[in-house]
Amino acid sequence: RALLASKRFVEEQKMGIRRALVEGFEMTFQGSLDDGSSKELFQLLGLHLAEKSTTKDRDQPGRNPGGRSSSDQYVLVKPFWLPKGPLEPVDWSEPGRTSLSSFVLTSTTRNNLRKLARGIAAGPWPILLEGPTSAGKTTLVEYTAALCGQKVVRINNHEHTDIQEYTGGFTSDENGKLAFYDGLLVRALRNGDWVILDELNLAPTEVLEALNRLLDDNRELYLPEINEVVKAHPSFRLFATQNPSGAYGGRKPLSRAFRNRFLEMYMGDIPPGELVSILERRAGLAPSYAKTMVATMKALRRRRNAGNLFMGQDGFMTPRDLLRWAHRGATSKTELAKEGYMLLAERLRDDNEKGHVLHEIQQQFK
Repeated sequence: RALLASKRFVEEQKMGIRRALVEGFEMTFQGSLDDGSSKELFQLLGLHLAEKSTTKDRDQPGRNPGGRSSSDQYVLVKPFWLPKGPLEPVDWSEPGRTSLSSFVLTSTTRNNLRKLARGIAAGPWPILLEGPTSAGKTTLVEYTAALCGQKVVRINNHEHTDIQEYTGGFTSDENGKLAFYDGLLVRALRNGDWVILDELNLAPTEVLEALNRLLDDNRELYLPEINEVVKAHPSFRLFATQNPSGAYGGRKPLSRAFRNRFLEMYMGDIPPGELVSILERRAGLAPSYAKTMVATMKALRRRRNAGNLFMGQDGFMTPRDLLRWAHRGATSKTELAKEGYMLLAERLRDDNEKGHVLHEIQQQFK
């Protein structure tokens, strides 16, 4: 896979051979490595493949694969050229009429965007994004799809997901006759859309087994109800997201054979400093308010890690909660503290846990 990706980087991305090899091998072996391990991998690859390569060199895009005559068929997601879809490309990170952005490109996000763009440019392989809740896995794929003008379809998985949600089934048509209707995945296969399978390791075994053939290099899906093999449109791309199986309840570990069918990409927690920037630019909060909210989240997480507090389903505070809190429209520090308590404490059943939430908010907002 590393060599095939490198070959494609040379032929389509117009990269030099050594740089293409570094990109291909790093993409293949980086997998679920954290940032520290990824840096060691890059240093090792540079030592053997591109000793004089710099970050600036790696961020330099090649020539447009479409050439001068078809330059509008590709979109630059630096430093990779990705095929343009049927929709008008939109950059969510650009400020809107209210001067707020719906997507913030922090340093960590830019790094993750680069890795995702590289995976898309490397070939038709499915991509698995793994990381903690609210790390931005799904949003990153949706943002990339918007940049490329691609239609994206989300399928949320849970333990009761029915395979018919993916493939379709028989139902009555407008004339009362029994007819087969394509499911979400089959429609995307035919139309060339991008598909995100959220919470993949929550899906039942029968759903995972049905995906095996689609994840192979032939990229096709068999529909036994109508005895048809659906081949993927050239523009079709499959993405999956999941939380680590050991840290989150109900998530089962996927087999190594199944995971090997994907390009894996790890996304860690958003750094606190970047969370502050996100709150400022997405919700228009004052820097002091944003810092206090992030400090509250860190304090509650420390309490959770130190004991058995907040161990229920609704006891874990995430960046998604910070955004909900920020968008409640508080106009003063006191009002912001009250909104935070109502959001975080009122969903808890244990009065002791509510008391701890109140204490931490009072400590941070005094």
